[in-house]
Parts: sequence; structure tokens; C-alpha cells
Amino acid sequence: MLELIRQFVNTYYIHPITHDTGYNPVNTLTWALLLVLCLFLTLKLLKKLDVEINKPFIAAVSPYIFVGASLRVMEDAELFSPPLSYLLITPLIYFLLFFCCIAILTISVELSRSNSIGVRCEVSGLRRLAIFGLVGVIWFFANLVVLLKAEEIVLPWVLFAVIGISGIILLVIYIIGVKFGIAFLTEKLNIAVLAAHLLDASSSYIGIDLLGYSGKHVIEGIIVKYTGSAAGMFPLKLVILIPVLYLLDTQFDEKDRELKNLVLLALLVIGLAPAVRNTLRMVLGI
Repeated sequence: MLELIRQFVNTYYIHPITHDTGYNPVNTLTWALLLVLCLFLTLKLLKKLDVEINKPFIAAVSPYIFVGASLRVMEDAELFSPPLSYLLITPLIYFLLFFCCIAILTISVELSRSNSIGVRCEVSGLRRLAIFGLVGVIWFFANLVVLLKAEEIVLPWVLFAVIGISGIILLVIYIIGVKFGIAFLTEKLNIAVLAAHLLDASSSYIGIDLLGYSGKHVIEGIIVKYTGSAAGMFPLKLVILIPVLYLLDTQFDEKDRELKNLVLLALLVIGLAPAVRNTLRMVLGI
């Protein structure tokens, strides 16, 4: 029995990380359940830190999405060796960034309560977020410098193509929202989530259909297998996301606002992280 359990864990959890083979139905479901658990734990942690989950907070967290994606590309470029490289493979990289963000945010909160001579003083929560977000921006650009020193820009057009394709689709959705008075399709956070996932779909389409890359996600693999193209990711993303965003907009009241914003942040991360990673890889020819 123990041997069977060991084989199961190795096959579905350990080997996908150590061999970087991507997702399977078992670990996909497991990581999804862990994500839900992490959302509630994060909600409690942020309340203890007296940090409100609002638009400025989401903006301050956003640079860390780019940090995680660029670290993942650094692993793709083999700039790290095992066992350190294992920490930069999904899903471990999400946990790594989560703990880093909590640590940096905690330090930012403490710094915002002290002036230059160490006297305690309460200041605006925006100062905390400014410190937190600035660290993320600096970290991302440091990663980018390392990547550009190690690799050359091979396909610059990919960046413009990914942004262009997703931008056109997003513009159409926004115009429909304005023309027909569909308010949730014009709300800033919802637009950001849609943009993130359309960028992901665009990068997958260009990478798989035009440049010969292969996808590592279960659903992505099924779509490519049965249609021969990753273009199906566009309607799939919209068919799933639009109803979810509608439910978040209509079923969550003011007292659930922070939970709603946290779910939107999670959706933003899930879409933007692979989009940035895919695009960076293709631009650098990795």
C-alpha cells in the first residue's frame, strides 16, 4: 500500500515538478483546491496586517506577477540548477512568491509605521502599498536585466502580436458592454482580468500554432489535440470568465467586497502569470 501511495505521489505530483512535464488532471484538481484554501488564509492574514483588499492593493501586488513570470523564464533558460530550480516550477513558484509577498508586505507595514528616527507613527495605507509595490517593480526589472544579459531578443514582434490580438478582442468586449449597458463588462478590475486571460490565450495561440511550442495545461492540451489549434482558448476563456465575472458582480454584496476582490486578484494572477512567461520565452527564443 505504501509503495502504491509513493508511486501515485511521484507520478502525479513530484515528477511533474522535477521533470517539468506540466499538469495532469490529478494535480490540476489538487492545485485548484489549494488555491481556494489559500484565498481564505490570505484573507485572514491580510486582516491581521490591517491591509484592505482594494484596487490600490491589487495594483501593488501586480508587479509580483511579473516577478514570478520572469523567475519562471529564468528557470526555463536554465539559469538555476536543482534543487533551487524546482522552486521556480509551478506550483511551487506560486507558494514561493506568496511567502515572499507576505514577508515584504509585513516589512512594508512596519516601515510605514515608523519615521526616519524610529518613532512609531500611523500613516496612510497607501504608503504601505507604495513601499510594497516599489519593491516588486525593482525586483522585476532586476530579473529582466539578468535575462537580457543571458539571452538575446530573438522575436520582438511576438510582444506586439500578443498585445495586439488580445487588445482588439478586449476592445470589442468593452464596446459591447458600453453599447448595451452591461456594466460588469466595463468595470476596471473585470477588464483587467479579461485582459490577463486574453493575453494568455494570445500567447498560447502564437506559441503553439505559429512557433511550435507545446502547452502544459490539461484543457489546453485537449483543445489542441482535438482541434489542431490553440485558438479555441479564446472562446473557452470568455465562456468561463464572463459568467464568473457576472456572478461576482451580482452575487457579492458590500460586506463580501474584499473576498470578491481577492478572487479577482487570483483570476488576474492565473491569467497574467502564464501570459507574461509565454511572451518572454518567445521574445527571447527560449
